Amino acid sequence: MKSKLLTIEEANRMLPLLRKIVFDIQTSWEMIIAKRTELECLEKATKQQNPALPEELNSRPTGPAARIQELKEELNYLIEKINHYIREVEDLGCFVEEFKRGIINFPSLYHGRKIFLCWGLGEDHVDHWHELDESYNDRIRIHDTDQFLTEKQKTIRG
Repeated sequence: MKSKLLTIEEANRMLPLLRKIVFDIQTSWEMIIAKRTELECLEKATKQQNPALPEELNSRPTGPAARIQELKEELNYLIEKINHYIREVEDLGCFVEEFKRGIINFPSLYHGRKIFLCWGLGEDHVDHWHELDESYNDRIRIHDTDQFLTEKQKTIRG
């Protein structure tokens, strides 16, 4: 899939929506961590305390096996939910670099070469960039917006 190139202005206009999506991703991720922890503890406790638990007790609607199955279904749902949010970001022409920290990349141009503008949840504006083969940790502050793709250049290119 060919990504579209975005200007700094376009990236900044997307931030209200991206803030909501990234918040939803992070909320779902926290729920995944909690449910995985619960699942691991329940599975471990079930094996340690009742290695020979009769199947009829284990398979009751309120038994450990039922809760384990319920947790697995909830985890699958939350994972699919995160995947849906990531697709939403990609549909906007952006990329999720790291969903746990809420980092988004926007394809753009710097001196005519492709780069990523980057933004992280909690930041007010898109005011950093990095090379395609680098990450948010390698980002550079934008000092002169004229060196990046502009709305005027985009109109000429389009």
